Amino acid sequence: MKKDSKLIICYAILLILIVSLIFTNYINPIDQYVYQFIQTQTLAFRLHNYLSIISFLFSPLHSGILICVLLIGLYFYNRRNLLQYFIFSFSSLFIGTALKYIIQRPRPSDLIDGYSFPSMHTLTLFVAIFLILALYNHVTVKWITAILILSMMCSRIYLSAHFFSDTVASLIIVHLVYLSVTKFMHQSSRL
Repeated sequence: MKKDSKLIICYAILLILIVSLIFTNYINPIDQYVYQFIQTQTLAFRLHNYLSIISFLFSPLHSGILICVLLIGLYFYNRRNLLQYFIFSFSSLFIGTALKYIIQRPRPSDLIDGYSFPSMHTLTLFVAIFLILALYNHVTVKWITAILILSMMCSRIYLSAHFFSDTVASLIIVHLVYLSVTKFMHQSSRL
C-alpha cells in the first residue's frame, strides 16, 4: 500500500502540473505537435471513419450506460467489490465533470460546444474499462481495452474536440481516483 500512496502523490502532482501548464499556455506546443501527428497519421492510414465511429459509439452517454450495466454485472459476479467500484465510478464522473466547469478550457474548435478539459469521452470509457477488467481480467481483454482507449484519445484529438493534454489528464484522473478509493476501502476494512 505504500507504493500506492507514492503513486497517488505522483498522479496528483502530475495533474496539478498539467493544469498549471494549461493556464500558462506552456503545454500548447505539445498539444499542437500531437494534433499534427494524429492528423497526418489518420489521413495516411485512412482512419477517419474508424475514429469517428469510436467517438460516437463510446460517447459519455453510451459509456455511462455501459458503466451501469457493468456495475449490475459486478453485483452478480463480484459483489464483494461492488461498493468500491460504485464509489470509484461515481467519484471519477463527478470529479471529471466538476473539473470541466472549474477549469473551463475552450475546445480546439469553435464548432463544438462545451469545455475541453478533461475529455469526458476518454474519462467515461476508461472508467468502463476498469469495470470490464474487474469482471474479466485477461491479457486479451487488456490488449483490446488498451487499443480502445488509445483509439478514443486519438479520435477526440483528431476531431478537434480535445487537446492531447485533456485526454491524458482524463486517464490520470481516473487512475488517481481508483487508487484513492481502493486505498480508502482497504484502510476502512481494516478498522
